[in-house]
Amino acid sequence: MRVLGKVLLVLVAVVGVVGLAFGGFMAALWGFADQYAAHYDYKVGFKDPGDECGNNELSVDRADGAPLACGYGGSSGKLPGFSDEQNAEVIALSRELGAGGFTDAERDQLQRRVDRIVASLPADRLPQHAWLWGWQLGVLGLLSLVVPITVVRTATRRIRR
Repeated sequence: MRVLGKVLLVLVAVVGVVGLAFGGFMAALWGFADQYAAHYDYKVGFKDPGDECGNNELSVDRADGAPLACGYGGSSGKLPGFSDEQNAEVIALSRELGAGGFTDAERDQLQRRVDRIVASLPADRLPQHAWLWGWQLGVLGLLSLVVPITVVRTATRRIRR
């Protein structure tokens, strides 16, 4: 009976360590992926009709500057936190600059205008994230991997003795 108790205790410990390792790995992966995707909140995508938008909230046709509803479900064509007037201004500038196709300088000019509007937005109109997201969740996930690694290293050292 005593041996069965030890076996069950070891089994529960192994399941806990594996669960913590898996949870830590997933939290790190999810957190760093979220942080990466947040960089695209205000990046204008220059695409062809029918292309996937990727992470871009606003994608425009590289041939004429018109906003695109790309891929499955499409993108809204609106930048988060922008007023209707600000979105209309960006779309009008995109159509103006993109008539006949964008040059690199015109792409930069459109992105700079978006960046200036973003810089002027009050904090309450910017995308809000949970208190634990992005790099914070990623670091927490990596730190939670320390416990299973430490437990496994300690167990293997004891077994070798």
